[in-house]
Amino acid sequence: MDPFEILLIEDDPDDRFIFERAVKASGIPATVTWAGTASEAVERLNRIGVHTGASLPNLVVMDLGLPGITGKTLLQVIRNAYGKQEVCIIILTGSMMVDDRIDCELWGISAYLVKPAKLDAMTALVETFPAILGHPRTDRISRLLPALPPPTPPARNEAT
Repeated sequence: MDPFEILLIEDDPDDRFIFERAVKASGIPATVTWAGTASEAVERLNRIGVHTGASLPNLVVMDLGLPGITGKTLLQVIRNAYGKQEVCIIILTGSMMVDDRIDCELWGISAYLVKPAKLDAMTALVETFPAILGHPRTDRISRLLPALPPPTPPARNEAT
């Protein structure tokens, strides 16, 4: 497997530490760089992709709960700026909110993963990254919707 680059966008130093340890423990040949805020991430991506012409990271792993600009807003910024380039984005967050997941799926993420707190669980997640990278970004919303409960029909007004 060829080495690949991961840009981790995470403000929590403990979560960054666990993630970097998990990458090493997984044995996946990867270089991890990080940004602690959405603004830092945009600056880093602009330096890499726009101004230098260098290739973007193979994988962007980002949290939704970032200070300042939210992760969902950052996702939209990245997709608008690099929409014609394939940027594989994995959301790694503490949010289990269905609306967050649907919003992110609509913006074309490659995976939505809930952050585990333990190293072995994080390592198991990291070990799935090569498989995720091996598939082109697709609209996964169609796979998500059948898993959601069906909508409740509106109450009928029986009085006529």
